[in-house]
Amino acid sequence: MKKKNLVIDVHHHWMPEEHYRRPELYVRQDEDVIHEPDRFRIRRAGVQLFSPPRMTARMEEQIKAMDRAGVDQAALHVGVWLDWVDLKAARFINDKMAEITAQYPDRIIPLAHVPPLDTEGQRELRRAVLELGCKGVGINTHIGGILLDNERLYPFYKTVSDLDVPILVHPAAEIPLAHPHGMEEFNLTRNLGRAFDTTINIARLMLSGTLDRFPNLRFVFSHMGGAFFAIKNRLNPAYFDKRSKGFFAKYKRRVFIDTAPPFWSPEEIRFAVQMMGEGQVLMGSDFPTIGLLKDSVTIIRKAKATSQVKKKLLGENARRLFR
Repeated sequence: MKKKNLVIDVHHHWMPEEHYRRPELYVRQDEDVIHEPDRFRIRRAGVQLFSPPRMTARMEEQIKAMDRAGVDQAALHVGVWLDWVDLKAARFINDKMAEITAQYPDRIIPLAHVPPLDTEGQRELRRAVLELGCKGVGINTHIGGILLDNERLYPFYKTVSDLDVPILVHPAAEIPLAHPHGMEEFNLTRNLGRAFDTTINIARLMLSGTLDRFPNLRFVFSHMGGAFFAIKNRLNPAYFDKRSKGFFAKYKRRVFIDTAPPFWSPEEIRFAVQMMGEGQVLMGSDFPTIGLLKDSVTIIRKAKATSQVKKKLLGENARRLFR
């Protein structure tokens, strides 16, 4: 029998119902929670940081949406919510993740969630992977301003390397700048700041030698890796730093990007494949935060690429990553 070509969404959001109902238990003193009929919002000084829709906590509804969109499997990441998660909350998330994975074993790719800087977080990561069956670990682009190449994350990376699982990186709530830099208006903190945060973390991981120190690490960066795929040649440090012209190429197979959210044109998808490589681009949706799950599949199907490349983007690359 011919093996089915799976469609896999690597950027799919979920959170426990208990967390959705009472986010006030986790937010900081200077933050406000606004409950609405179909979502809640976390704001600080008028800036919106997080706004998950109700479906985020309703896996049964999400499975039905996946069926309608033709999506076979989804890797679940709590996304921005991880900014508020401590060790106790992480353990709860991981346990609930295991429960829904058992309920939908062929549909869910479970990701562990831990506070990466917490020493006990390494133990929890091992439990989540070795006992609960998590296939990767979700983190955000920075932890309280600590970027991903910081040495404080080395114990976490050592554990991830030992477990041989990929790291799925979602943008954090805010970009860690000393001042807003003009992003406090027009929703730029979210739309532009997070893309910048993602891009600079990819560059720093490569330039800092972190990927050399941990040669087994593999990262999947959300939202097409910010803008890295488009400007990586501009970031090439060869002119000033005398590095080789192909400096970034040696890390090519260690860095993946997803296509969430489905606002990209098919031509931009094609360009991302050209710049990153056909094995490094994965289908992502940002569902249900962005309620366009079917569009995430459609933009790849419409891209100017061979049917084999499209199969890779839609699921084959992810299947190999989560082996």
